[in-house]
Amino acid sequence: MATNSSIIDRVRLELGDQPSTFDVTVQGNGTAVRYETGTYPLDGASLTVTVNGTVNTACAVEERTGVVTFDAPPADGSAVRFKGTKYRYFGAVDLQKFIDSAIAEHTHNRTDAFGRQITIATMPGVEEYPLSLLGAIKALWALATDAAFDIDINAPDGVAIPRSERYRQLLEQIAALTEQYKDICSALNIGLWRIEVFNLRRVSKMSGRLIPVYIEREIDDNSPPQRAFLPTNTYGTEPFPMTYTEYDLKMTQGDAFSITLDFDFDLSIYNVKAQVRQFAQSQTIAAEFTVTVIDAGLGKVTLSLTSTQTARFPLKQVWDVQITNSSAPTDTHTALGGFVFTHPQVTQ
Repeated sequence: MATNSSIIDRVRLELGDQPSTFDVTVQGNGTAVRYETGTYPLDGASLTVTVNGTVNTACAVEERTGVVTFDAPPADGSAVRFKGTKYRYFGAVDLQKFIDSAIAEHTHNRTDAFGRQITIATMPGVEEYPLSLLGAIKALWALATDAAFDIDINAPDGVAIPRSERYRQLLEQIAALTEQYKDICSALNIGLWRIEVFNLRRVSKMSGRLIPVYIEREIDDNSPPQRAFLPTNTYGTEPFPMTYTEYDLKMTQGDAFSITLDFDFDLSIYNVKAQVRQFAQSQTIAAEFTVTVIDAGLGKVTLSLTSTQTARFPLKQVWDVQITNSSAPTDTHTALGGFVFTHPQVTQ
């Protein structure tokens, strides 16, 4: 499974932008508050600033320029030391912007088998490398834009400095990485060059709804039919956005289940209610959670189900938590919700 930190490391490896340490000492003059470390971009989170050996946190760092600004000027003759991590091209904040754009494009309008928008947390690990290539391509375009302002120098004595060559080399590297990204995406059917395949599913003429598809079974398999949760076609539209925090539950049929939730507000004047249904508009409640308030002031509650309640749960359902003001019953909002995935029970 890909993670944000692993993608950042991979992009830096592709760019040759590996972190390195630096240790610079300058002398304070008693009046200046801005001091240059002489190196940039740097990582502000790892920067340690000391004045005469004492750590000074009353300062601000400009990661792009490597300038540190103190709230009060260091004393005249004091030793001001800067120690931290620097990069060759991009700081952590700037590189994260390229990666965020790459993730948004790579996963655009892609859903998993349950119709949920694919995120970096649910993305298969095999997509980490092509996604890193796309992030590196975006970073190289920023470098190419900077190089585009360089002009060739031709001196009267015949000396020529083709500074625009750097721009051409960057464009060649971008083209090479783009071709590599395209080849991988085409082979794995992912990303910007994926081929979208639509299954011709039947639609009921009576209701206008899709006919469910079930997974084939062996002739001696007498288990209940298992629904095939196929990806939902977006037909060019965006996946439906959630208005509350999405949180999926995983449990096993016939096993008791409980989960503790921490809300960021006082629940003393609120009632908490949570239910499981086969689908959101179902008139039948599959199960209702037993709500136990552990600490109302800290907003801590426990939701639990008995083994009897989970015994006949299907593979997939939906759930949510509603919080209602006890003094104003119409003041209700859904705080949490998502899918309930249930693993079949074997031992009975």
